[in-house]
Amino acid sequence: MKPLTAGTTATAATPSSPALNARLTNRQARAQLAAAGIQRSVSRTSLEGVRARTIQGVIALKRASRCTITITGGIESGHSTGPRSHTRGYMLDLRTHHEGACLTRWIKTTQHKGSPRGNDPRWHGNLDGISLDYVYEAPRRGGVHWDITFVWDIARTDPGEWASLRGPE
Repeated sequence: MKPLTAGTTATAATPSSPALNARLTNRQARAQLAAAGIQRSVSRTSLEGVRARTIQGVIALKRASRCTITITGGIESGHSTGPRSHTRGYMLDLRTHHEGACLTRWIKTTQHKGSPRGNDPRWHGNLDGISLDYVYEAPRRGGVHWDITFVWDIARTDPGEWASLRGPE
């Protein structure tokens, strides 16, 4: 497995490992994603400060789904600022249309259906020890996308932390 940060590999990391909770530079994140065949849709999508585990999670998602993955939202302004938010490096938005249809099909047929977040349907899953919370967001102004939160496996995650991810039910 490729290093997530200098001198640290995912196979050596543990849930409490600071390496997977570390924030990456835009350049580090883009290099790891490019090596895995994952791209950003537009240049304004920033990955500056994304968590290493988020990058590991989206790479695991690509491997498991065997789908083309395009990141349409990262750490740029305009996202929420909660404890496990885009701005804190735990969430990415992924394309749903065109090449994203494969990912949508994979999530809806292989992951566990959960309680919706507001009006938006939700699924949960686990890949490589990382829990993924998939929300199919359909904003009023358009731009339907997957809003995905990457955290440690729920079995290893403090229940209060997971509850804060779910938000109001």
